[in-house]
Amino acid sequence: MKMRHVSIELIKEYLERVGWVKYEEVDEPAEEEGMIFTGWRSSPDSKGYVVCIDPMTEKNCISFRSEQLFFLPVNATSLDVLMNLLLAISWINYRTILGKFSYEPVGGELKFSIDIPIDGDVFTYEQFLHSLGVFVNVVESYAPSLKLIGMGRLSAQDFILHDLNGEIIVEGEGWSDSFRNLLERLGGEGLN
Repeated sequence: MKMRHVSIELIKEYLERVGWVKYEEVDEPAEEEGMIFTGWRSSPDSKGYVVCIDPMTEKNCISFRSEQLFFLPVNATSLDVLMNLLLAISWINYRTILGKFSYEPVGGELKFSIDIPIDGDVFTYEQFLHSLGVFVNVVESYAPSLKLIGMGRLSAQDFILHDLNGEIIVEGEGWSDSFRNLLERLGGEGLN
């Protein structure tokens, strides 16, 4: 059974319903439904993150993917840094119920994704909020630490100890009030 009701129009409606109005609809070659690129900043000083929301009718699923969290090509990175990065990713994936970080060694891209099967042709607003909330929370909570590990400034062991103690390593000044409001609309901070 193909997804017919889970469309770009539905995703745009859900985004606008939560107050997320800046996005770009992009056609996909060889696919009928296209995808949406959007993003967010946790504070005015942060670089921000990009998310691709892709309803994939041919696979009966919808995918939320980060794009280019950072690059760490295997041929230009020390083995120690790579081992720390992979250990930290393994730890996060072990602890995270919904979604996964992945590392592509040739190009060195680090991504986060949530892929949700859509059976019965339904993807509710509540499912959308839950998925997007988890996505934003996990990326905000872990991408800064993974970047520090990739720069050789944090070990996986220290990262895991911080994580076990519930300490999130945040870049810059931390989360702005507008970002906290967005997280509240998406369903809170402890969604993963």
